[in-house]
Amino acid sequence: MPASLQQLRLTEFKTFRDSVLPMGDMTVLIGRNSSGKSNALDALEVLSRLAEGGDIVDALDSRRVDEGALRGGIAGCPPHGSDTFSLGCDILNTERIDKGYVFLRFDVTIRLRPEPEIVAESLVGLSEKRRKTRDIAARFFHTLLQTTGEPAGSGSIEASWYNGRPGRDPRAAFRSSRLITAQLPLRLEQNTEAERRVATAAQDVLDTLRGVFHLDPVPHLMRQYVPSRDIRMRRTAENLSAVVAHLKHTDPQSYRRLLQHAQALVDHEISDLEIIRSDLDDLMLALREDGSITPAREMSDGLLRFVAIATTLLGRGQDLDLSRRDISGTPPAPLLVIEELENGLHPSQASQLLQLVKSATRADHADVVFTTHSPALLSALAPEDHAKVLVCSRDRATGVSKLTALPDLEGYPSLMARGDLGTIVTSGLLEQEHRDRDYSEFDRLMGIG
Repeated sequence: MPASLQQLRLTEFKTFRDSVLPMGDMTVLIGRNSSGKSNALDALEVLSRLAEGGDIVDALDSRRVDEGALRGGIAGCPPHGSDTFSLGCDILNTERIDKGYVFLRFDVTIRLRPEPEIVAESLVGLSEKRRKTRDIAARFFHTLLQTTGEPAGSGSIEASWYNGRPGRDPRAAFRSSRLITAQLPLRLEQNTEAERRVATAAQDVLDTLRGVFHLDPVPHLMRQYVPSRDIRMRRTAENLSAVVAHLKHTDPQSYRRLLQHAQALVDHEISDLEIIRSDLDDLMLALREDGSITPAREMSDGLLRFVAIATTLLGRGQDLDLSRRDISGTPPAPLLVIEELENGLHPSQASQLLQLVKSATRADHADVVFTTHSPALLSALAPEDHAKVLVCSRDRATGVSKLTALPDLEGYPSLMARGDLGTIVTSGLLEQEHRDRDYSEFDRLMGIG
């Protein structure tokens, strides 16, 4: 996988302050309702939308785009009592080893009043090329982009960029209503190696963030005919029928796996996934079962949602409705974001969906971040997966959310010796009167009691 998000920094965003979400091939968020899980996923959505390069307000508040306004809009991004929010991320791109910036750290701060605008932005890169400086860290970590002051009040802000000559970085005014990193590649003349590397680094950040894909299947939208050419999966999966038809035509092996998973999901016999075609070349998904055809308009919500997620995972990260532009080199694998992965499924099918997620990540087709409340899915996690589980909790006194790796919770080792995670959560083992230590905090964080 050439480029991937390694870390999301929730510096000052909604209920988070100075919190970090480490990310890998699979990241699992668990915790009580209203603990902040959705807020963390909203942060990914904010960075992804801003990376498109458009106006901040249009990106986060506009209802004209397919995904609609961000949950809570731009006004809901700052923590209560503040009018600014700050986010950041770390990106690793193994394609750049020995020929660019292999590690990038991006941060941005946005203020809402009097008008939403960038008030601080920076991009730092790790290079194999050593600079001549007394600052040891600065020898390899180059500040590629840095705002140099407050917005000028005319919709602009000044920023400097790295040109390979310490102390002589050029600076210019940029529009403060959109990411400076998105403006930088077009501003640079790129007539030196240093500027070409800076432009490539900025593009790596944009491409990786644009690859964040929130999959939120809405079953009732999948029950209509869709144009056969609409083959890029939308976030609501409303065009599922056309995507499945395309998968069946272009990747028969993945299609057969999709069929096998659908067959394993239901009690009755399914012989095939059919595609009903109208006279206008519009398509509708259907099941062939017991000698009859069941169209999508009669399929259950749970089955439609499962097929949408399975199709996305089996599609090897391709054919997604992403808005990437001007990608140079190998496109980064997408980051799939799914809330309540098990929603609509019987607990017995949770492990089936989890195996699909693991298969996609092992093959480097995609990274996946998902939330879950399912004890069955937690039980399906192998012990080595626990390091990828982040428990989201919220301080009762301050209302601030925090993220804790599951193995770092107090009492984790001894509790796991008693059974799998789902069993621990549901069986009452934590509520036994005779304990060798106090697990009340573990109980609270895991949503028990």
